Order: sequence, then structure tokens, then C-alpha cells
Amino acid sequence: MDQRYIHYSRKGTPRCTCCPASFTLEAAVILPLLAGFFVSILFFFRVLQVELQVQKSLDDTGRMLAVYLSGEDGGFTAELTAANALFLKEMSGKKEAGRYIRGGTMGISLLESDFSEHEIRLRAIYQIRLPVRLFWTLDITVEQTACCRKWTGWHAAGEGGESDEWVYITEMGSVYHLSNDCTHLTLSIRSVDEGQVASLRNENGGKYRTCALCANRKHRGGRVYITNQGDRYHTDLNCSGIKRTVFLIRRSETGDRSCCTRCMGG
Repeated sequence: MDQRYIHYSRKGTPRCTCCPASFTLEAAVILPLLAGFFVSILFFFRVLQVELQVQKSLDDTGRMLAVYLSGEDGGFTAELTAANALFLKEMSGKKEAGRYIRGGTMGISLLESDFSEHEIRLRAIYQIRLPVRLFWTLDITVEQTACCRKWTGWHAAGEGGESDEWVYITEMGSVYHLSNDCTHLTLSIRSVDEGQVASLRNENGGKYRTCALCANRKHRGGRVYITNQGDRYHTDLNCSGIKRTVFLIRRSETGDRSCCTRCMGG
């Protein structure tokens, strides 16, 4: 047999076994870091949610204290007690805050608040528990502030001893009204057949005449609109003669407007 055609085969281990082992080592190191990164991102949004809840409660508490503490000086202890009671009431039912804040809602301190002068400065200090230790730190200290001015009332600016009370006006009206229930503002509008208008009378016994504002507008069906107190009939329901846009202003801002006779009589 020719030795040139003899083939020898050998079996043995692969030349290098370090590559699969290196992949395993890298996965063991990178996967926990990657998982921690995504947990931190999700936790960041939770922290924002907690801060929004605390800030809203601080703002609502400040507005209520602005009225509660107006004209009173019960001392820092009494004012802080009132602030804590109102704040805890606003924070009740907020599960995220109780879950991530160390000590729950009771772990939020308002001791650094200030109630002096005419302003209320609510300062909330609390700690948020981290899901993993970050640079040897387990908690993050958070501080939030809400400022509100105490309600000190208003001073009358009217002349002749009259108080500067709130009154009602309309966009095109020449008088002001003492009540928003005035019949000039709350019109009783009803739709009638145009052929019956001549025989109808308002509550004062007067006849209905054509409205100059909407007389030339086209309308369908022969229906028109009247009120019990008015003396005009309207072809358009959106006519400014029966549509009221009411504004609330001070009496000192009414200018040349006189008081409504129906309000004065009522």
C-alpha cells in the first residue's frame, strides 16, 4: 500500500475554550448593571410622581391657610399644627407618597415653614428610599416649597359711604344689576308662531314689536322668540337682544351705568 494515501485522524479538545467563558463572565457583569439602569429610570418617574403629589398638597394647604390664618396670630406652634393637619388631610389617599417616602406621609416635615408677616411659606422636607444603594447612599433628601399670601380682606372704594360691592353688567347694557337673578339677566325665552305675535302681550300688558337688531335676518318655519318681560320679538335665537353675556365687576368700576330699576325695586 502506498504510504502517500494513508490518512491519519486525531481526536482531541478544541484549541481554545476561553471565548465561551469570557461571554459568560461579561453577561454576569453587564446584565445586573443593565437591569439596575432600567430600574433607576423607572424609579426616576416615580420620584417625579411623588414630588407632584407633595407639591399639589402644599399648594392646596397654603391656599386654605391663607384664609384660616387671616387676622389671627396664634403663634408658630398653633399655626404649624393647623398646617400639618391640613397637609396630612390633602396627602391622604396618595399611595405612591406613602410607599416611597421614608416614614410615609408622616415622614414629611413642615418644621422649616414660616408664617410671619403677611406670607405663608410652607417648606416640606422628606427622604425618598432608593431601590438600590447609590454611592453608599440609601435615601435622597427632597425639599419643596409653596408660598401664599394671607388674605387680609379688601377696603371699600365707593364714594358717599357706599361699600364697593360686586355687581353684574352685560356687554351692551347701560345699567348694572345687584343680583344675577334679575329678570333682565335671566330671560324666560319662548318660541311662538309669528302669526300669533300680534295677539300676545307681555307681563305688563304691552305689545311685541319687531327687534331692530334681527329684523332683517332670514329665518325659517315662521317661528319667533319672545320673553315675558320684553317688548320685542326676535327672529334669531342668538340675537344680542335676548342673549346675555354677564360680567361680575365692582360697583366703583361701573362708570356711567345706573342701577337697574328692577333690582332696586326688589
